[in-house]
Amino acid sequence: MRESLLTPSLSPSQAPAAILYSVQSSFLLAFFGGPFAIIFYSALSSWKLRRPLDALMYLPALALSTAFLVAVQAGYAPLIALIDAIGSGGARILSRALAMALFGVVYLMHRKQHRSAALFGAKPPAPWIPAIACGVLDYGITRAVLYFAEALSV
Repeated sequence: MRESLLTPSLSPSQAPAAILYSVQSSFLLAFFGGPFAIIFYSALSSWKLRRPLDALMYLPALALSTAFLVAVQAGYAPLIALIDAIGSGGARILSRALAMALFGVVYLMHRKQHRSAALFGAKPPAPWIPAIACGVLDYGITRAVLYFAEALSV
């Protein structure tokens, strides 16, 4: 007789599924924080899910956000023409649109986990400390990229 057949298949020794931060907090952080903030915030969710291959999405997103800031600072003609067409605050509006597009991609990556949490009524953890930290990190990285882009263009 096999002893393995008598052991329960759902053992309590396995770690419970990770509960991600709410979709609303991710949306608000993308809207008010910026592209780097939502990248780092969603990287925290991927880290909680133990999915290291998600970094393959975050690296191009970081490169795209950096390239956008450098193009704005360097005065890339098509981008500047679009900013002028939008009007005052055009760079900020385009940066916010980039952050919202990144939020959409991240939501699609983590949609299954968010739906499962909603189905089981799991309460998401408080997002305040990670969201504020990611917002401050976004501000610092944005200022650093703009500083180095200005230094290289001189």
